[in-house]
Amino acid sequence: MDARFRFVAGFLLAFNALMILILCGVVMDTREDVRGLEGVLVTKQELANVAAPRLTLFHEDKCTGCHSERRFAGPHGPMPGQIDQVVAQMGAMRDAHFTDQDVAKIHGSLTVMRCAQCHGTDKLRLLAIKTPEERMQIIREMIAKPGSKISPDEAEAILRSYEELIGF
Repeated sequence: MDARFRFVAGFLLAFNALMILILCGVVMDTREDVRGLEGVLVTKQELANVAAPRLTLFHEDKCTGCHSERRFAGPHGPMPGQIDQVVAQMGAMRDAHFTDQDVAKIHGSLTVMRCAQCHGTDKLRLLAIKTPEERMQIIREMIAKPGSKISPDEAEAILRSYEELIGF
């Protein structure tokens, strides 16, 4: 019995040693494979650059020639009802030359600008790699933060405006 026990114990010890060597080899190969992926993988910012190469608030091109951002933005941008008034008033001016598409983009830009007061355009571009549901969740989380001057019923308008600006 003693010889049989030694044989089984020796066999199991040798088998475990062999399994450990095989496992170490697999781990080393996996590490090399992962290191090779570093040059292939992209960052969130790189993915956002592809999804939304440029997020320019439309009013920056159309309006800042005559107005400073402070002139029409206020502390967190015009309120929802005021945006319609401001865009209509400016569109009625002779030298404004707004198309219907321009009016929609300016309206959307002024709506999204309320977010851009706290978040840079790079941060807003990262939303482009999210699903519409994830974007809405993030918008609602930002609205719920203390000090937010955006009401919960504006969430849909902000999402629509953002999607129009990035082209979705």
